[in-house]
Amino acid sequence: MRFRFDRFVVALILLPAFAAAQAQEPAAEPYRALAKWEFGQSRQPLGQIDEEIRKSAPVGYKSIEAKLLDVLKSDGTSTDAKRYICRALAVVGSADCVPAVAELLGDPDLSHPARMTLEPLAHPAAAAALRDALTKLKGDLLLGVVSSVAARRDAQAVEALRGLARDSDLMIAGAAMSALGEIGSEEAAGALKAIQPPVALARTHARAVIAAANRLAAAGKRETASGMYGSLMQPQQASAIRVAAWKGLLGTLPTADAVKRFVEVIQADDATLRTAALAAYGAGSQRALQDAVAVQLPGMNPAAQWALLGVLAGEPGVAARSAVVRVVESSADVDVRVAALECLALHGEAADVALVVKLAQSEPPVVAEAARRVLPRMVKPGVDEALVEMIESGQTGDRAVVLSALAARRVESALPTLARLVGGADAPLGTEAARALAVLGTSEQLGPLAAVLIRTDNAELRTAAAEAVRSICSRAEDKPAAAKPLLAALRQATTSEARIVMLQQLVYTRGDEALNAVLQAAQNADAQVAEAAFRALIAWPEASAAPRLIELAKTTDKASFAVLALRDGCLRLANQKDLPLAQRLSIYRSVLEIAQRPEEKRQAIAALADLPALGALELLQATARDTEWNNDATAAIIRLARQLGAVYNRQALAALEEIKSQAVGDEAKRQAEAAIKAVQNVGQSPEGFIVAWLLSGPFTQSGKSGPELFDVVFAPEESDGDAEWRPVTVPPGGKPGLVEMDKIFGGNDRAAYLKTQLAADREQDAILELGSDDGIKVWLNGQVVHTNNATRPCTPSQDKIKVKLKQGANALLMKITQGGGEWSACCRLVSPDGHPLDGVTVAPQGP
Repeated sequence: MRFRFDRFVVALILLPAFAAAQAQEPAAEPYRALAKWEFGQSRQPLGQIDEEIRKSAPVGYKSIEAKLLDVLKSDGTSTDAKRYICRALAVVGSADCVPAVAELLGDPDLSHPARMTLEPLAHPAAAAALRDALTKLKGDLLLGVVSSVAARRDAQAVEALRGLARDSDLMIAGAAMSALGEIGSEEAAGALKAIQPPVALARTHARAVIAAANRLAAAGKRETASGMYGSLMQPQQASAIRVAAWKGLLGTLPTADAVKRFVEVIQADDATLRTAALAAYGAGSQRALQDAVAVQLPGMNPAAQWALLGVLAGEPGVAARSAVVRVVESSADVDVRVAALECLALHGEAADVALVVKLAQSEPPVVAEAARRVLPRMVKPGVDEALVEMIESGQTGDRAVVLSALAARRVESALPTLARLVGGADAPLGTEAARALAVLGTSEQLGPLAAVLIRTDNAELRTAAAEAVRSICSRAEDKPAAAKPLLAALRQATTSEARIVMLQQLVYTRGDEALNAVLQAAQNADAQVAEAAFRALIAWPEASAAPRLIELAKTTDKASFAVLALRDGCLRLANQKDLPLAQRLSIYRSVLEIAQRPEEKRQAIAALADLPALGALELLQATARDTEWNNDATAAIIRLARQLGAVYNRQALAALEEIKSQAVGDEAKRQAEAAIKAVQNVGQSPEGFIVAWLLSGPFTQSGKSGPELFDVVFAPEESDGDAEWRPVTVPPGGKPGLVEMDKIFGGNDRAAYLKTQLAADREQDAILELGSDDGIKVWLNGQVVHTNNATRPCTPSQDKIKVKLKQGANALLMKITQGGGEWSACCRLVSPDGHPLDGVTVAPQGP
């Protein structure tokens, strides 16, 4: 090939120009694409232009503006593109874009974006374009331009707006009035003053006047603004208008004049104006004015005092305390004194405590009651200390009021004094102190209270002290420790009455030492003491009392005692759902063995029907062989077998088949057959919800809330953990797959565990759709696959987790935490496409 030197030289000469053209091509490309862009198409060209604007300094906006204007003016540019260009020009535009954009104000599709370009543009040309449009447009387009003029607060538009404010189109007229208010110049205010609005626009006009007055007041033209506010005080004005006018007026007058005007109004007969003034006072921000008004409170008439006190009761920042105290002390009006006392809850100080305590014992009763209500609610510093100082006041009435207030306020610093007063020589004072200790006492005060119980002859004091002991023991976390001072007092008791009252209190404690003391007292030679001990044993809260109760039922020669021991003692304990299943079963078994009356046997059989343990089924089967109890036991077996079928499928079916084969009547046979069908179809609902579980719990830890228990490791999480499991089956017809632990366990700040086994005929992907109230943690085959320490109500499919099931058995474990309220969980097993999973059966393995 022959080399042509001349063409080579030409190429070298043209190369820079070609390169420059290529460089310009990418820059022009998005603008060319923009011209044809329509909503729904790729936003790539718009994004490129936006990026160019973001990266450009303001000095570079000019070139971008020019390119945008070229596209805007092109004949073929789409409406959507023009909308985008207006938005971009609002950022990069200058006076150069005003003519082209102004042409769009009359286009119904583009008027709004055009206004959004011109409205923030500072150049006078933009304001002129909008003013010009005021004379050319009609209807909605004119409304839009009026709002833009208002937003710019264009003082040169007042004359045009003056005319529009009289337009026959009420929408146009109202918008023009509002715009004059926003402009807020003296000329605009004059234009508004000259307008006589139609009734339909009276409130719009009033709001515009207030807006203009606010503008003028802010500009220092207070006298003009004050006159405008004053013009809106007439009764025909709406309440909201009068409140706003009052608020503005109070801000424009000198403080002394504002106070005088305010006091005059709230004492006048115009209730509407008084309400407006009070609302303005409460909503005001001029603290000096509010303080100055409060000083005038004692000199106002009762109606005005009562009304202003109602406002001051919600205004902690106003310096009203001295004036309020004067009214409390001097007013002859009961309603005013009550309102003033209510004010002291917020404004009263420690120095006012003695006055309020005195009034709590005064006449009329309504004032005394108000004072007693106020004492627990006084919020200023030093009130607690003032009350503690008054405990040992020389006035008996004072002490009672003070002790009641201390209890209501839960002032723990008063506890040592209260404990000392309980055992003092003044029985009425001791009674009040005991009542206070019932509310805020701790285990440290049990000793003094117990000492009172065994020594006092005062029935009222003994009753109050006993109630305090019961309340404190019920609150105590360490109940065996709480029993120790009570046991000491029992040993020191010298009378039967004292021993009996202490035995009655021990029921609210726990521990072997306390129980042994009760058992020992049951052998007392004094029949009354022995009976008190026996009744304490029956009411004992721990299952450790059950063997003693059973023995007592066997050996007592009093039939009534045997009945009480079984019915109110053993059966009550066995019905406690937080007891281990084996312990509950043992108690029911003993009741069936030794009960002499059918009532207790029948109660035990009915309770066994809801005891989710295989031993309960076996015990019921044995009981059914007794002809006398066959019907009761058969009904219980059918009920229990339905619950146990998911875990003890073989045993449940065998028990039901036995009932079916031996049933004498058709009804028993029908119930057995229905139960067999239900047991054969357990584990998973047709929708994929898991309905058969093993449940363990509840688990708690002292001082920890439900969310704090989320990461606490309890026995079910440990590989060798010793946890008790009970079967639970979601009944048909209820909420889908929902295990309601609040109904099973109850209580707050605890955790429980659910587990089951998923048997897959092959390895496959699956989705666990979970719902929980509250937090949930999930393990599959020993691995954590999901955690969500939530506080929420339970809804199916709140959380969706992808998992892989291995062929064979897959162990599923869930931990559910409880803060308060409802406590539940559900789990649905589905395929990745959301349908019930094939080839998987759900069957919890019995413990």
